[in-house]
Amino acid sequence: MGLHSFRRYVLIECLVVVLTFATALISGATFQAAGNSSFAFVHVTVIDGTGAPAQPNQTVLVSGDRITAVGPSAGVPIPRGVRAIDATGRYLIPGLWDAHVHTRYEGIDHLRLLVAHGITSTRNMSGPWQHLPEIHSWRQEIAKRERIGPRLLTAGPVIDGPGSGRPTNVEVNNADEARQAVRRVKSEGADFVKVYNLLSRESYFAIAAEAKAQGLPFVGHIPIAVGADEASDAGQLSVEHMDGILWSSSAQEEQVRKQAQEWRPGGPGTPGPVSAKFLFESFSVIKLRALAERLKKNQTAVVPTLSLYRNRFEGRNDRSAIAAADRLRYVPPAYAEEWKRLQLLPPALARRPTTEEDERLQFQQCLTVVRELHKAGVRILAGTDVGTSFQIPGISLHDELSLLVQAGLSTMDALQAATRNPARAFKLADQGTIEKGMRGDLLLLDSNPLDNIENIRKIGTVVAAGRVFERNELDAILADIQRVANQWTGTPTR
Repeated sequence: MGLHSFRRYVLIECLVVVLTFATALISGATFQAAGNSSFAFVHVTVIDGTGAPAQPNQTVLVSGDRITAVGPSAGVPIPRGVRAIDATGRYLIPGLWDAHVHTRYEGIDHLRLLVAHGITSTRNMSGPWQHLPEIHSWRQEIAKRERIGPRLLTAGPVIDGPGSGRPTNVEVNNADEARQAVRRVKSEGADFVKVYNLLSRESYFAIAAEAKAQGLPFVGHIPIAVGADEASDAGQLSVEHMDGILWSSSAQEEQVRKQAQEWRPGGPGTPGPVSAKFLFESFSVIKLRALAERLKKNQTAVVPTLSLYRNRFEGRNDRSAIAAADRLRYVPPAYAEEWKRLQLLPPALARRPTTEEDERLQFQQCLTVVRELHKAGVRILAGTDVGTSFQIPGISLHDELSLLVQAGLSTMDALQAATRNPARAFKLADQGTIEKGMRGDLLLLDSNPLDNIENIRKIGTVVAAGRVFERNELDAILADIQRVANQWTGTPTR
């Protein structure tokens, strides 16, 4: 071969290499785009959230943000160009809900933390008026895939009575002001109304009526002046926390409410502390069962936030998992320091039920009451009250599921408390189960959560509205959250 021919040969070979590489890049980009829009988990065990037994060797096909096929892998063809994810030996469940969070705490990366831990839907339970436009922006950015985050429902500011003492709340003094507040919540674009502790009976029932007129659900605490049975009859969609239910289950309910009304700790507007011992000793299982029947009849859901009650005493112990550095690394150090400081304050200043012994007793009673409510058929929703001390977005929801099992729910029941139940309670018919036509919100686990609910922490892949995050991507997100948290120099939001 002559020199000229050799040079031409080398040139041709180089062109072939370049063209091959370019083609590979284009194919990779096309494949990646297809992977983002259409993919399939194959040979996976599906726990579909309906209550049906786990189904092995299934294929789940997702196109865009919708599930388009579910069935045995031998019978579900994979269209050409669709990315197939081999999930042999792994378990697919619907994406999780945290039905009670607060996203307004600056410096905490709520949205990415939730998604990184498999929470693909959530309810933000309060925030000042100026936080609502921010949430609306987040929603748009998440829909455009410009921001990582879950499906996000939101309240506006909490509506409370006089003496609330929190600048983020709206205080109403009468029925007219209560109705005006509901109308503003609607006009500002909130999804529901949240009621709180110090509302008068007049204001509370005015909110209930106006919310119905405006087509808005209303949820929240049971005010001191209102019984849990009355709240259920008035149409309150969900009861947040256990206090109001514990009070209404006491044979000395009038005395309990008097204690709650009279106590005013360092921050006004916080009910209690009703003596946990008094509540325990005056507990009436007959009253609780009658209340449970009322809640079930009215389809009033309960969000127990068991992890909140547990953290009130567990957070004081530096050796406990709650205060361990591995989970606190995802929040700015200023928050961890503030939470630890609050745990060491005297009870009256820390706005908590009297002593650690009281807190442990109250937690145990909450477990008992949740067990009774569940046995009676009351809809239980998993929520955490993220924003309170030691509640880390995502991680605390895993804690909550474990505590629901400790309270007496089966592992399947606990999973449904964080999947199907919230979707049904909030009338979102397009999610909560793994079925054709549902949203592509999915969580791939390395071990079976029905064998042990702790396996909910063994996350391999998260799919949020059809957007796939594999383990390496989740690890990168968490590393970035930790880096940003460590660099944050602001003041913790109160």
